[in-house]
Amino acid sequence: MLEFIGTYFWNAFLILISSIAIYISYSVHKEQSKLKKNGLLTEAKMIDISIENSGDDSPSVKVPVFTFSHKNEYGTKSYRVKGKTNSSAKIGEITPVYYNPKNPGEEYYLPKKDFLMKYLILIFGLFFFTLGILNLLKSLHYSTNDYFLYAIISFFSGLFLLFLIGRISYFLNLKSIKKSRVRAKLK
Repeated sequence: MLEFIGTYFWNAFLILISSIAIYISYSVHKEQSKLKKNGLLTEAKMIDISIENSGDDSPSVKVPVFTFSHKNEYGTKSYRVKGKTNSSAKIGEITPVYYNPKNPGEEYYLPKKDFLMKYLILIFGLFFFTLGILNLLKSLHYSTNDYFLYAIISFFSGLFLLFLIGRISYFLNLKSIKKSRVRAKLK
């Protein structure tokens, strides 16, 4: 009985962790898409490389530093922002940047430099979701002749999960937009 519970626990745990990875990838993509849609587009210039240490024993990581300017009714202000560690850029290189004009120093997206991580997390999530489903099916003693079919079904189940996360998020966001419009009309 304990072996039975342990087997299903690890399969469920693998599916849960991979579902969280898929959700994180979706959230990052959603935020970046929102900035592309609602934010302002300008050019950022790489001006420096920052050496980041994440811990005592871990190696240091080179992070590119970009600068861009935002013009508002009070004048023009320059912002220094850090790219992602997977960014490959040379000092002086110009790249597009989308940013939120209400909070330019914190909410920004470098589309040509910050793309790799969300896709790696999505691939990780889909792979381990498929692996978790396959192991669960194996634990339930399904025939091993159909593993390729199960892999395809599991992969598309992961994509369907990603779609459901998107739809649920969309409808929750739609409700909050409607509530804010009602409040605005009441004022």
